Amino acid sequence: MNEYVIYFTLFTLIIGAFSSLKLCFHKNTSNVLIGEGLLAIIVATFLIVVNEIYYIGFAHSVALFLLICGPVGTLAFSKTMIKNNSKVASKEN
Repeated sequence: MNEYVIYFTLFTLIIGAFSSLKLCFHKNTSNVLIGEGLLAIIVATFLIVVNEIYYIGFAHSVALFLLICGPVGTLAFSKTMIKNNSKVASKEN
């Protein structure tokens, strides 16, 4: 693969990571969840691309772990927030 394509891919992934971090720091919970999920996908893709350059043995395993734990963490966090919101709503009534 052409090295300029790899460098451009890494650059765009870094820009995407900064965009998802900016989204993570918004006040809405939904923005935080979307940013976290997007960041997990971007980091996993970054690891796969870096693995193509440097042949790091464990990069595929870490990327797979991130791709599994990212959505699972998002679902767990959203379930926790739903339970907390329902407790707050029941206390207000």
